Amino acid sequence: MDFRQSIFRAHNLKLPPLEPSSAASETDSNNLPSALPWNDYFEEKRTVDYRDTHFNVYASGIGNNGPIFVLHHGAGHSGLTFGLAAKHIHSSDSQNFTVVAVDARAHGDTAGENEEDLCLERMVDDLAGIFGSLFPENKRDVVVVGHSMGGAVAAHVVKEKRITNVLGLVLIDIVEGSAMDSLSAIPTFINARPQSFKSVGSAIQWHIDSEAVQNLESARLSVPSLVTPKDNVWTWRTHLLPTERFWRGWYEGLSQTFVKAPTAKLLVLAGTDRLDKELLIAQMQGKFQLELLPAAGHTIQEDLPQRVADLIVSFWKRNQRLNIPIRRL
Repeated sequence: MDFRQSIFRAHNLKLPPLEPSSAASETDSNNLPSALPWNDYFEEKRTVDYRDTHFNVYASGIGNNGPIFVLHHGAGHSGLTFGLAAKHIHSSDSQNFTVVAVDARAHGDTAGENEEDLCLERMVDDLAGIFGSLFPENKRDVVVVGHSMGGAVAAHVVKEKRITNVLGLVLIDIVEGSAMDSLSAIPTFINARPQSFKSVGSAIQWHIDSEAVQNLESARLSVPSLVTPKDNVWTWRTHLLPTERFWRGWYEGLSQTFVKAPTAKLLVLAGTDRLDKELLIAQMQGKFQLELLPAAGHTIQEDLPQRVADLIVSFWKRNQRLNIPIRRL
């Protein structure tokens, strides 16, 4: 299934979560799914002031000394799209691992000026600035992870060496060819969505019914951050159509940027048909690791959080720098 097909999947099929969850059956008074608190998945929530914006950042293990996993979401999502996966990553080695998930400009609980300016250069500078504020003069290994639009941000941050000591780059379900082909269809998809919801519970239910998220626990955590109250209803937090002029810039040249990024690379996709020619050639040449998870939809990290977390941690372990002690004679 390509990206265009994935965004036009039927809106009337209810699916159980792909990974079992004890919390998945909890509902509100209207028998709709209830929201889950962010602090069940992250240890803290910080505000990082950078330039004209107050960026919201979720983090766990911020004071640890091991590798730092930096997670950047896609357009219209929030840092909580990585909530379940982040919890699994951190719990793999809670005494050493640090996990940071940002709310990008105009998303989630981030607030500031120029919310409609989501050009690639600004978002790359935002992520680099947030990281520099949290980890000045960083000497620790860093793995930068990006989903969809966030993959473009992650790839350019790494390619341009805007974050220090990067050990690995992970892109989740984003390929230049498929993304560019789907641009003309995205406004139709956006206009076809409900413009408002009666409650947060109904917003969560719509995401499950439409298969935008196939894991109910993930939806209960992430979806509340995607809507905001207005005139007794809940509307979308991020207005995507005004940013249409930036979409091509997010993805144009992404395959080359990814392949040439000076670090180990992992590409996680939901289907083989999404590889374009440049990536097919690079993959055959062994320039990056490819993992396919066809059971998931576009938000792979939400549908299969444990699997994605395991892939990211294993990727770091294979590529980590070994500190070999010098033996003095």
